[in-house]
Amino acid sequence: MDNVNPYHPGIVLKNFPEIYNKLKSDSCVDLLLDTFIDKDITPRFAYTHSIVFKDIFYYIDLLYDHNPKTVIDVGCGECEWKNWFPGIIGFDPMPATTYSKYDFIDYFDEEFSRGHTENYDCGMGLNSVHDVPWDKLEKQIHLAMNIVKDRFLFTFNFSIINHNSKNKFTKMDDNINYLDAILHKMPYNIVMLDYPTHRNKNETTSTRSYINGDVRFILEKGTI
Repeated sequence: MDNVNPYHPGIVLKNFPEIYNKLKSDSCVDLLLDTFIDKDITPRFAYTHSIVFKDIFYYIDLLYDHNPKTVIDVGCGECEWKNWFPGIIGFDPMPATTYSKYDFIDYFDEEFSRGHTENYDCGMGLNSVHDVPWDKLEKQIHLAMNIVKDRFLFTFNFSIINHNSKNKFTKMDDNINYLDAILHKMPYNIVMLDYPTHRNKNETTSTRSYINGDVRFILEKGTI
């Protein structure tokens, strides 16, 4: 297992210092509430609009190292990242309520990937492209990489993958080792690979893990 450029509290956003200053000025903390008032909005929407989830900003910031003009948000939900980052294009099979700023409705699958080959400079799927079993995960990652020219940010929740798999892993280290083996044989550069559960054991059961995943990684083709 390798951790490449893992997030740590207080890290500066190099591409968007104004966002970093905003986060600092609001004195936000890396704590999450387990309840929210409006049952019609998703947890991510509630938390990002309260600016209480700093680490995901660090990962998204890395997508902009090569000045992408378009960043596709797969399974965008409310597509709230448009409030923070430029060039975001979001789609979702079921956009969340009237709050959503999505651009179009669609499913992410093989047909979508073929029809959008390198249509976007970068992309991200925050707990949205992991809805497959372990034996199909490698192909799913390739399908996501196919629609971008440069980088793609993935976050996965291992419990979702195991739920969809016949052969399940009960130990966190087994999940990590299996995914690690997949990533290191792929023909992409690993820009960032972070298993936050190894930094904070509470991640395995917290809302934080539910929203932003047990693992976060960025793969790069570098053809932008």
